[in-house]
Amino acid sequence: MIDIKLKYQFSIFLNASDLNATPKNISELMNEFMDKGFIPNTFQEISSLNPTPQNRFKLQSPSGEWSVMLGSSRIDIEQNPTNLKGSNLISSKQFSTEAKDIIIRILTKFPRKGNRLSIVSRCLFNEMSNDQLNKVYGRLSNSPPLYVNNTPFEWNWRAVAKINKNIMANNEEFNFVTTINRINGEIRNGNEVSVVDRIELGLDLNSIAQNYDNRFGVEEIDFFMDNAYLWHNELQEEIINFIKK
Repeated sequence: MIDIKLKYQFSIFLNASDLNATPKNISELMNEFMDKGFIPNTFQEISSLNPTPQNRFKLQSPSGEWSVMLGSSRIDIEQNPTNLKGSNLISSKQFSTEAKDIIIRILTKFPRKGNRLSIVSRCLFNEMSNDQLNKVYGRLSNSPPLYVNNTPFEWNWRAVAKINKNIMANNEEFNFVTTINRINGEIRNGNEVSVVDRIELGLDLNSIAQNYDNRFGVEEIDFFMDNAYLWHNELQEEIINFIKK
């Protein structure tokens, strides 16, 4: 059912304002990840608290497949496609293992705890006929008459549920976010342009933003990453089975 993988992302929200692009920080992190062949780079961060763009530090693989972005209030670890099919993207379990290794190295080198965790994925389903695409819309939507009589060719569906999960001894409330979209567009590969008309699935499992207690250390992150991919896979399978009806 899943044809093209678009993205994996793990995020931890924490105070990382001191992990800026200084020669010392760059040198220490480059040494820490020498085995992965990461190269240093910078990105501009704009936040609601500080609308002036700030240069921040990131590590990335030469192909851009892996990216570790050290923002002032969050660290994002991403795996991105290097080809149109995203065939380089590994399984959710493998991504969890790799991202866990990266973040634990960082937090061992620069000890601190975070107040929020998140794991995200995006993918495109196999091509479907127009009738099949319209049936998916019908299952998801209770539409006004205009859209019943004129089936949309582009649409977005989003649902968020609060789910309680244990992180070691602590009970945590998570947002389980699902987005299902019919997307239309073009993909350019060199001189070739392909038209895309597909279903995109996005999953975002994140602990609630209202708890500011810095409670996620190395042990809690280790536990989360060993379990979050299972929650992710269960939800993904449930959505796929729903779409396939």
